[in-house]
Amino acid sequence: MLLFFWRNPEFIRHRRAELRRSRALTVLVIVAIVCLLIGLACWTQVQHDLEISRRGNADFGRPSLTELQRLEQRAPTDFWQLFYHVLTYGQVLVLTFWTLFSCAQGISGERERKTWDFQRTTRLRPSELLIGKLLGGPILAYFIVICSLPITLLAGLCGEVDLLAIAYAVTLIFASALFVGVVGLWISNLFESQSRGLGVLGALGLIAVMTTSSSLQRSNFPGFAALNPITGLIPWAEGTETMYGIGSAALFGRPVPWVFASLFLYVTFGAWFALMLLRNLKKDHEELHLLSRWQVVGCAGFLNFVFYALFSQKPWVELKAADFANMMVFLNALILLATGMATLTPHERLKVWWRQWHGKPAGWFAEDGLMWPWLVISAAVAYGLMVWGLFAWRHTLGYDKTVFQSAVVQLFAVLVFVIRDVLFVQWCKLTRMRAPLVKGVLFVGLYYGAAATLALMFTLRSEGAMHRFVNLATPVGVFDDNLSGFRFPATVFLGVAFQLVVIIYELVAINRQLARPAVISTNLAG
Repeated sequence: MLLFFWRNPEFIRHRRAELRRSRALTVLVIVAIVCLLIGLACWTQVQHDLEISRRGNADFGRPSLTELQRLEQRAPTDFWQLFYHVLTYGQVLVLTFWTLFSCAQGISGERERKTWDFQRTTRLRPSELLIGKLLGGPILAYFIVICSLPITLLAGLCGEVDLLAIAYAVTLIFASALFVGVVGLWISNLFESQSRGLGVLGALGLIAVMTTSSSLQRSNFPGFAALNPITGLIPWAEGTETMYGIGSAALFGRPVPWVFASLFLYVTFGAWFALMLLRNLKKDHEELHLLSRWQVVGCAGFLNFVFYALFSQKPWVELKAADFANMMVFLNALILLATGMATLTPHERLKVWWRQWHGKPAGWFAEDGLMWPWLVISAAVAYGLMVWGLFAWRHTLGYDKTVFQSAVVQLFAVLVFVIRDVLFVQWCKLTRMRAPLVKGVLFVGLYYGAAATLALMFTLRSEGAMHRFVNLATPVGVFDDNLSGFRFPATVFLGVAFQLVVIIYELVAINRQLARPAVISTNLAG
């Protein structure tokens, strides 16, 4: 389908609107002029640096005459290399930012103009709509980059840049643009017309994530730095092999080029975003259901797998098996909470499920049922992958059988608190409060904020009292580095037991909310 995008009706619509012949010629002339100006600026910079070297030789004898002659001989090559670097970085910035902001408004903008219903009710399949908007919305940016590619190729070859490096750079530029375009469309599909600005804020958030991801190069997960395309462009454009070296990324402990790490992240993560789009592009906003239940379990397992695949032991941040298990349990707490909140069942679907499956044990695993059974399955998958990961990295992290025991307690405690919070937000969605999802999340945040404040107050009494309160009210107590095996404080198990009672109460409250319409109709009939 992607290979025949040129005949895609949605792409043709954007192409005719954005690339009329006169406009295309104008853009082509502007690109040529901008490239010429960039070339003149690069030539000026090289000549300025050369003039500084000449003055240094005349005044201080540094650089030496031999070094100066070598610099003068390399001046043309240095110019072409600088020209190539500036054009390459400019292309990735223009194409990435343009694509992201264009796609982030691709669907919400159509909703605002009241034209989205006309598009999604056509005979176009969701895949055709996705490809048409992904390649058609930012078509002007793609045209600008394509027009400048011959000049970039010429500059790279004249600057003695390896042809394979140029091919890798071009691949990385277009792959990053496609990835951020898919994410931008996903963000745009989440918000209605009145929230169009939130789509732009989401796009800015993605930019912040991709920009700051480079800081992970010196962490135990350096491969995530490949989310930023500049990370992969630096070694291929400049040949550096230090901190930004070509083999700095690691996949299953083996060094890989940054471009391969970037493609791995873009393809795998992009496939999940594309799947969520294909499931929901033609649905009403109220009926959005990002993933099916089994897809949620698969997504949670995939995220765990990626963390294990990109892990790399660093001598300056050396981890042991217990530290690694604690970190993965914490990451799974975030993953379970995010997937649970993102896949809450809409009110009407949950009501239909309750009427059809109430009283049947198998009904808990229905597609439109409550989320908590699927969170249990996701946690079980996460623990299975943790066992596999700890065995796979046992030569690096060391082997300690008590880690598997403590991980069970930690993951179970975290799962109980996550289920409690997800069920509370689900209950909020069944009430008549306005913006129930936002208010439910705020209430959960208020609870943890209050717990943190009370914990600080208990520290005034004694540190032991603070620890007992934290163990009872939050899952933080299970992350104590001094604990191993099943030997956790009794307050940890009491806290989990109390949360299980709260979960039962929440299930009863949800059941009452779902049963309320039936009770009212029975009374009216009587």
